Amino acid sequence: MNYGENTLCAHLLAQARLHDAVAAATTEAGLRLFVYPQEQGALVAVGLPAGRTLRAAALLHRRGSDVRRCGAWLPALFNDGSWYLVRRCSDSEAAALDEDDWALAEELLL
Repeated sequence: MNYGENTLCAHLLAQARLHDAVAAATTEAGLRLFVYPQEQGALVAVGLPAGRTLRAAALLHRRGSDVRRCGAWLPALFNDGSWYLVRRCSDSEAAALDEDDWALAEELLL
């Protein structure tokens, strides 16, 4: 993932706020990105589409091995079997996650 994810995330946040609904897109790397608006801030979710395999134990081990660095990304299994990392952000954070944040999410998922 790269700087383009911030631009995409900012656009999704604006759309989510405008329509008061979840906004979603697919990144160049094929990961799904969701932004869910809340009264204060938003939930940002980055994940693998359904059908892509991910071992829960491996994800939890990678995240647990460095909670200080990885703790803001919370693993979630959606009803369709897809895995996501969810992060609660203020509006300014959602539009300004740094390259390391995006790289970490991708590292945890792949």
